Amino acid sequence: MSKKRIALSISILLIGVLVFNYFSSYSEKLMKSTNLSNESIGGVKIHESINNSSFITQYDKPLSKEDNDLYDYYHWKGGLETASINSGKDKGSIMRLIITGTDKKQFDNPLHTAKGIKLGDTKEKVLSFYGNKYYKSNEQGADIIGYIDHKQEITLEFWCVNSGKVAEIRLDDSSVK
Repeated sequence: MSKKRIALSISILLIGVLVFNYFSSYSEKLMKSTNLSNESIGGVKIHESINNSSFITQYDKPLSKEDNDLYDYYHWKGGLETASINSGKDKGSIMRLIITGTDKKQFDNPLHTAKGIKLGDTKEKVLSFYGNKYYKSNEQGADIIGYIDHKQEITLEFWCVNSGKVAEIRLDDSSVK
């Protein structure tokens, strides 16, 4: 085989790998949109403020805080975690909502999505409530089922553990990574 053919073969292979990586990392952007405009976790929506009186009434003061370059992560009573903007005019605006749990006690958490999915529910229940316009990925040993609302620019992810049970739910502004 000539050097030109080898170089051409390597170039084609490299381009193929790059194209595959590009599309697999942006699979959520290629998915059809799901209307998530009414979505919430525990009654809280993306872009609400942690300084809002109704939020304070429901969740009181944070139990703990983790600093991050872009967001402040707070842990609240009831198992809710938020990531909010940490400076500027939008300080306190919620960009991410998370509930997590893998044991029976945490599965009893009353927090749920707007459609009623909670920790411990099955992957099948998620699909029956939210439909088949989802992307899939794997991270940290979890199978992730994700929905994206292109118009609202928010995502909703259900992290399922080996047993097929929802162990984490994330509602994000789609700019959060």
